[in-house]
Amino acid sequence: MFKHGKRTMRRQFSLLVVSLTLVTALIYTFLVDISLSRGFDEMAKLTMQFEIDDFEKRYTEAHDTPLPQTSILHFYLDDWRQAPPFYHQVVPFTELEYGEYVEVEWFPNGEESWDGARFLTIYTHRLPDQRKLYVVADFDADKLSQEQRQKFDRLFSRGFFVGTVYVFLMILVVWLYGRRLTRRSDALAKWAEELSFEKLQQPVPDFYFHDLNQIANQLQTAFVRIADLLEKEHRFLRNASHELRTPIAVIKANMELLARMESSAPLQRPLDRINRANASMQKLTETLLWISRDNNTPPKQENIVPAQLIRELLEDLGYLLENKPVELNFRESFGGHKLLPVTPLRIVLNNLLRNAFQHTQEGSINIEIDEHYLRIENHDEGATLTDSDNSFGLGIHLVEQICQKLHWELRLEYVGDGVIATLKWPEHIFTH
Repeated sequence: MFKHGKRTMRRQFSLLVVSLTLVTALIYTFLVDISLSRGFDEMAKLTMQFEIDDFEKRYTEAHDTPLPQTSILHFYLDDWRQAPPFYHQVVPFTELEYGEYVEVEWFPNGEESWDGARFLTIYTHRLPDQRKLYVVADFDADKLSQEQRQKFDRLFSRGFFVGTVYVFLMILVVWLYGRRLTRRSDALAKWAEELSFEKLQQPVPDFYFHDLNQIANQLQTAFVRIADLLEKEHRFLRNASHELRTPIAVIKANMELLARMESSAPLQRPLDRINRANASMQKLTETLLWISRDNNTPPKQENIVPAQLIRELLEDLGYLLENKPVELNFRESFGGHKLLPVTPLRIVLNNLLRNAFQHTQEGSINIEIDEHYLRIENHDEGATLTDSDNSFGLGIHLVEQICQKLHWELRLEYVGDGVIATLKWPEHIFTH
């Protein structure tokens, strides 16, 4: 019924109910056994007390009243040594106290056998003239017929039988309830897993339990809110990106016109800076447009040399290290080809390198390319870099979104004086 694994509400509930069932069954069986035994003992004591009161009343009227004797009750006055040898063997007469009952059980052949079993109850009473009266209630099992013995056995075993049936029924009920609950909760989990934007307008299935139906409704409501937020974000990115493309194109065209004109040396540096800023805005716009696409069409893949692409990007971004005391190390141990989507790969590499260059004012940048991964490690000895991902700005968030969309493995490790970015080359063709 129970399997090892994660903690679940069903398992916790089942364990609780079964534990309580076992405890109550044990208590019930114990109390039934005690009640039956005590009932017989109380009945014997009550019978003894009736006989003692009756004898004391008659003894007060006439001291020569004979002692009552029955097949079960035996009376002895003053001297207990008149009792049979068996009583001397099992009854501690010397330890008897006035007004107290002593119970003795005798099983010569073991507690499971009725043969030779004796059940004794001894009581010591003081008569009005201070004489001692010993009363012994002797239940001899050998005097019981086979049918009477079987009745007693059934009477004592009935409590155990009822307890066992109770435990079995409770376990069966818990199992049936847990099975139904598991089936309904699994259906809820499957429905939630398959929930998509296209299915939001469909009615929520009935999961039988009110609690599960409430969870399903809340999940659908949350999914609708998330869908609205995503739609607003995508709409904003599309609109903003499209609106930015026009001024970027205008700036680029005018910069090309200025490049054809002869410009003085003092103007060349600002013009170069405008060119670089315009190129950065253009790449950022392309990134936003690509991320905000509604379809999951795989990007075009080409057979490229990653090392060559990195060298091109290092040359394009070299201006970010101008006049900076930064040591750039590029270790290339793989110069082969790989089938990769060029556009998103260029965006990711450009952002990773740009962030490393921008946030290293003084120190070193180590770039290592391998057949399996690319590692970019920068150490800034200045005071501008912090150990927070805020220092990476918008670029790193765009990189994470692209890698998540393409199922690429990107690991960022923030060390004391820098960041280590490791991009594992995808081993499989992109799947959506």
